[in-house]
Amino acid sequence: MIFLKSILGGIGAVVLTWIIIVCVFAWRTNVAASQEGMTGLVAVAGGWSHLLRMPLVAVQLTAAFGVAST
Repeated sequence: MIFLKSILGGIGAVVLTWIIIVCVFAWRTNVAASQEGMTGLVAVAGGWSHLLRMPLVAVQLTAAFGVAST
């Protein structure tokens, strides 16, 4: 049962970290668009694949899993 709690804690931490990463990405995109003078919704082509291929995101998700599962 302890092993299951560790795995579920790690997965929960990864999900929470991923939500925070996506919110920060959307916020930074919105700030960059408003500096260009655009208002309203902004579409970003390739935003998800950009996030998934960033080494910092992979390190953050791995660290979140490791810290929460101990």
